[in-house]
Amino acid sequence: MTDKLPRIFGRVFSWSHNIHTKSLEPLIHIEDLGDEIIITMDLPYVRKEDIDIYLTERILEVKAQMCRKYRCEGLGRIQKGIEFESFHKIIELPSNIIPEKARSRFKDGILEIRLPKRIRKRKIDIK
Repeated sequence: MTDKLPRIFGRVFSWSHNIHTKSLEPLIHIEDLGDEIIITMDLPYVRKEDIDIYLTERILEVKAQMCRKYRCEGLGRIQKGIEFESFHKIIELPSNIIPEKARSRFKDGILEIRLPKRIRKRKIDIK
C-alpha cells in the first residue's frame, strides 16, 4: 500500500491538463439533490459565447475557449512555460438525466448546470 501512495496523491493533487490540445480541466463541484444534479464549474478567462455544452442521459461534456491564453510556469521541472487556450471536461453523471430539461447559466467565470434526473421509480397511490 505504501508504494501506491505517491501515485494516489499524484492523481488527486495534480493539475489536470493536456499539453497537446493546450487545454485545462476545470475545477468542478457536483451536488446531487435527489431530483436533480447541479454541476458548478470554474471557467476563468472565458466568455459565455465561447462555451459549448454537450449532453446525453449519462455524459456531460463542456468545452470552453479562453479569451486570452493562460501561461503556467510551475507545473514541474520539465513542463515549464506552458500556455493553455481552453478548458475541456467530460463527466460521467451519477444518474440518468433528462437532457431536454437541462438548464445552465454563466456569471463571473462560474458555469452552473442544472440537470433534472430521470426518475424511474415513483410511488403509486392506492384508491
